[in-house]
Amino acid sequence: MSLAAAGLFAQTSDLVVFSEAGDKFTLIVDGEVKNATPAARVVAQGIRNETPLLVVRFADAGMAELRQNGWLEFGKEYTIRVTTNKKGERVLRMQGVAELGTTKAPTEKPAPAQFVEDAPAQTGAVGTDPTGTVKSTTTITTTDGMPDHNINMNIGVNGVGLTMSVNDGMGGTTTTTTTTTTTTTSSNSSTSVTNNPTTGPDVATPVAAGCGAPMPTADFNEAVASINDKGFDETKLTLAKQIGSSNCLSTGQVKTIMGLFGFEDSKLDFAKFAYDHVSDRNNYYKVNDAFGFSSSVDELNKYIQGR
Repeated sequence: MSLAAAGLFAQTSDLVVFSEAGDKFTLIVDGEVKNATPAARVVAQGIRNETPLLVVRFADAGMAELRQNGWLEFGKEYTIRVTTNKKGERVLRMQGVAELGTTKAPTEKPAPAQFVEDAPAQTGAVGTDPTGTVKSTTTITTTDGMPDHNINMNIGVNGVGLTMSVNDGMGGTTTTTTTTTTTTTSSNSSTSVTNNPTTGPDVATPVAAGCGAPMPTADFNEAVASINDKGFDETKLTLAKQIGSSNCLSTGQVKTIMGLFGFEDSKLDFAKFAYDHVSDRNNYYKVNDAFGFSSSVDELNKYIQGR
């Protein structure tokens, strides 16, 4: 960067304003219109006032314009978003700040020039052996615990392997299961063999739906007391989801927590969330008893069927 350019940056600042909802607007800085055509993202460069008056005038005449004084340090690029607060009012919120010249404008990924559908696999093609046996390999490693959830998947050819590690984040155990599948296309038959470190090879082990063992009773009772201690449904729901995201629950435990909420919407919200954190999905129909309206039962069932 030349000395002249550095001197220019030191005396100006840039401003990027964008609408979170995609509403188009005109940006006016100290009375100067920065975009002739309303847009959802506007860049204003070379601002020479550290305390400019910012006006966001929406293309929709039914939306009230926003007026706010800014504080822009010279030599910086500020990003501000138009968002909605908890009261439903549109406001300006600071998104970030960076040194001038260090950020790049967002670019769109080019669309693929041509799409070619994969040809169907045929007997004797690459990936098969002379007997017409087709094999593929899939390896899945899952770690579930706090503070992070990491899932890695690798798919190869010749042999199917499924490796899964589950950690409850609370000092529990880890279970690893490997499944190998061979499909013989010449006879249109398939054979599944599970290699389990505890039972040995060639022993079929069904994989049950759910997350594992539910919370111990003592820990769950403490969790219920903490949730029930909150005064508002919104706060209770937030805490309940925090507990559910780091623990496995039984259907009965989910039903108990639903009973702590005063509003039907909160019960339904938690029931949808907890479906991914329950150990016995085959019993999940029992949570229907916690609802006060049949419409909630229908909506939960529709949600589960759509997954």
